[in-house]
Amino acid sequence: MPSDRVLLFTDVEGSTELTHRLGDAAASRLWSEHDRIARQLLRTWHGREIDKSDGFLLLFDDVDQAVGFALDMHVALGQLDPPLPTRAGIHRGAMVERENSAQDVAMGAKPLELDGADKAIASRIMALARGGQTLLSRQARESLLDARWRVQSHGHWRMKGVPEPIELFEVGRSATSFVPPPDSAKSYRVVCVDEAWTSVAQVHHGLPAERDGFVGRTDSLAELAALFDDGARLVSLLGIGGIGKTRLALRYARQWLGDYPGGAWFCDLSSARSVDGILHAVAQGLDVPLGKADPVQHLGAAIAGRGECLVIIDNFEQVARHAEATLGQWLERAPQARLLVTSREVLGITGEEVFALAPMANGEAVQLFERRARAADKHYVPSQADRANLPKLVELLDRLPLAIELAAARVRVMTAQAMLDRMGERFKFLASPGGRRDRQATLRATLDWSWDLLSAAEQSALTQLLVFENGFTLAAAEAVLLIGDDEHTRSVVDLVQALCDKSLVRRVNDQRFDMLRSVHDYLLDRVRVDGRVQGNGTQAVAAAAHRHWMHFAGLSEQQAIADECTEIDNLIIACERALDEKAMAAAVAAMNLAWAALKLIGPLSAARDLAERVHAAVRLEPDLAAQAQWVAASAMLQMGQSATARPHLDQLIAGPDGRLSAWATCALGDLEHSSGDRQRAHQVLERALGLSQQLNDPQLQCRVLNSLGAWHSEQSKIDLALSHYEQALGIARAIGDRRWEGGLLGNIGVLLHSMGQLEPARVKYEEALTLAQLIGGKRWEGNTRSNLGLLHQESGRIEDATREFGLAMSIAAHMGHVRLHGTVACNLGLVELAGDRPQSALAQFETAVQTAKQLGDLRGEGQFRSYMGLALARVGRLADARQCLEIARERLTAASDLLSLGIANCALSEVAWRGGDESQATAMFFEARDCLQSSGAGPQSELAREITRLETFLNPHSIGLSRAGLSPIK
Repeated sequence: MPSDRVLLFTDVEGSTELTHRLGDAAASRLWSEHDRIARQLLRTWHGREIDKSDGFLLLFDDVDQAVGFALDMHVALGQLDPPLPTRAGIHRGAMVERENSAQDVAMGAKPLELDGADKAIASRIMALARGGQTLLSRQARESLLDARWRVQSHGHWRMKGVPEPIELFEVGRSATSFVPPPDSAKSYRVVCVDEAWTSVAQVHHGLPAERDGFVGRTDSLAELAALFDDGARLVSLLGIGGIGKTRLALRYARQWLGDYPGGAWFCDLSSARSVDGILHAVAQGLDVPLGKADPVQHLGAAIAGRGECLVIIDNFEQVARHAEATLGQWLERAPQARLLVTSREVLGITGEEVFALAPMANGEAVQLFERRARAADKHYVPSQADRANLPKLVELLDRLPLAIELAAARVRVMTAQAMLDRMGERFKFLASPGGRRDRQATLRATLDWSWDLLSAAEQSALTQLLVFENGFTLAAAEAVLLIGDDEHTRSVVDLVQALCDKSLVRRVNDQRFDMLRSVHDYLLDRVRVDGRVQGNGTQAVAAAAHRHWMHFAGLSEQQAIADECTEIDNLIIACERALDEKAMAAAVAAMNLAWAALKLIGPLSAARDLAERVHAAVRLEPDLAAQAQWVAASAMLQMGQSATARPHLDQLIAGPDGRLSAWATCALGDLEHSSGDRQRAHQVLERALGLSQQLNDPQLQCRVLNSLGAWHSEQSKIDLALSHYEQALGIARAIGDRRWEGGLLGNIGVLLHSMGQLEPARVKYEEALTLAQLIGGKRWEGNTRSNLGLLHQESGRIEDATREFGLAMSIAAHMGHVRLHGTVACNLGLVELAGDRPQSALAQFETAVQTAKQLGDLRGEGQFRSYMGLALARVGRLADARQCLEIARERLTAASDLLSLGIANCALSEVAWRGGDESQATAMFFEARDCLQSSGAGPQSELAREITRLETFLNPHSIGLSRAGLSPIK
């Protein structure tokens, strides 16, 4: 008897083509991984395998289990290399289960066969799906109970061999983009017209044919469809010229035509300039003759008569003032119709919902370039250099489809690199080489069209916005823009909103705005033609630049570092502009604000270069020159340029500015510490602490106490180190300095970590990381991620460790932070060493040692050499390992770093054991134990773990003790 069951069919889209491309051997390995993943998920979701080909036929007890399996399968198989785009179809229906005999199974038959018409329906549903898509029948949809899944109907489909159309649904997670599947030879979408099912392909429409293939925009199509599904009746598809509004509107109409039994109609308003022009274009698009009756009412009645229809009205921006008189009337007269308007500016009428179209995603933009390049040259195949350069090229083209298509047409004569080199002449370069004369023939022409639609005040405001670097806030715009002084002048807020509504300015987030590079470069060209519009020209821009630097030089430090230091580019150019105008005090103020940001996020070289330029300009003004000298020296120290920084520090210490002298004294103490002069370092730091207290400078007190904490930590004076750190932390919290609060929490974590208190250390690290991310402090974040990664590595969480080290290394590279780079390289070497990859580990340790030598950091060099010696031994270079470790012990003995010296002794013990020298192995083992006991580190410290590891391979009798005779590690 038939029983009600849930069937799931799966398949891999393009499997045959993929097999040919990979070759049989590689494809076989990929299919084996496909099968393993599917069967593992099948156990998780409690399904049963019935049959297998490229995909599976699976049986489930309920629909929720089948859906869970399908969605997890898409994710897992999408992460393979190459990814496998799978499709799935789920149906609930009556099945006849037929068991094969044991004899047939022994001959290769399946244990269970399923028969019935519903099996064919499930197979048809799967065959319709796109890669990554899961489709359900109505019967399956009605049985779906889990509220986690999102579901959307894709209408009714006629399937070969099935008497009545079947409604299909797509199921997915929150981020799923729902796009209707394409028609096939055996299944096609239908709509009910006059109580009869009609193929969507036969629905009347007035859509122009697509001249070439449509690329990407899956998410945008889904968002547009969702607006209409949620009840929108008028959607304005908003965007700058060349962004692809018209193509997107037409693609939506074609893919969702089945939702509009009354058809979809395209009306081109590019020639319209008045109400009459609108009416003529819409009448032509609807194929409706205009008579003597009121044409607005006549067209409204014609639209209403088509019931559920879609009317696309293209290029409405030049007649936007007539929107209420036309679109508004049709909305009222045709309640079932949906209007989709493309425009460069918001219409501003009741009922309008705005969908601002963003540039293409980078991957889609590259795909579009390659498609259009092949259309221009059928022999075009991107070279390896092209593949590396195309992502950069499409970014410089703002990912605008028009710009990309114009650039792609040049592949017959230029490489991607050559195109990148021409971006300074983008408006000459981005012109159609053919015979097109429309406003889309060049990028300049389409921007000219947008410019001409602006009022004089809007043109003036847009031109003055050129003075900003990397965007602006409304407050900054109000401080910088000057738009006339008569009573009718519009506010800056109104003008910025108008420029956003006309797609020439973009809202980046709640606080910030910017413009595309193409718009920026276009405006620069216009500025060269001075005086064409009041407030537009070189003089107006120069005046705005003056107001720009005055505004940014007057910010507070808190404003300078707000929102992850987003104003850094404006601060740097404000400094440079003030220098150009000989406003030295303002230039130094802007430099100091830029340094406040750059020391958090980098690059440090930008701070050094800016400070050196300021110092050269203001050297005749001692107070200002000293401030520039301090910023330059501070940046140099963090970049590892200690020798270059030292003369600056000496001059500042001897200089007249007491505050800078005290700060330079602390920096000199840190420099002496890293170079190995411990006694002098302590003296200089104690002097700096006294100066900070005399000056009542809490920030300097934080820094000096932190440095003293590090000094005592390295002398294994743990209580004193912790006392200094906690005292500094109390000061930082009292003055609300979250940067130092986070840094000190991280350093306390390092102290706890070194003593083997791993869980308390992890808590401190995570608190520090949260604060670093909150304030955008990349320097602190990089340090903390490096330390947290090391803790993960020591705890056996290698994947977590590698992730943290990778993020820390990226931060170090961006900032130019040499010390952090060396530390992370060492930590990555430890991961390689733990994974038994000593050659790879050796390369990382060599990098770390070189950075320590560059910094003059003898203690760091000693630590890194300890691990480097182990790597040398494990690749068989025992003599080199001994020499490396002796240098390490020399450096660490001079630094009085007992914990690190103990680790070096452990490494030398292992090297001696590998070389057969049991006497030295024994001696180094005991010296390591002495270091552990003298330091007071706990049983989970790195040194304690290394000693325990040594016990596993050293001969207990060779050191005169049995394992039981060793005293416990406290």
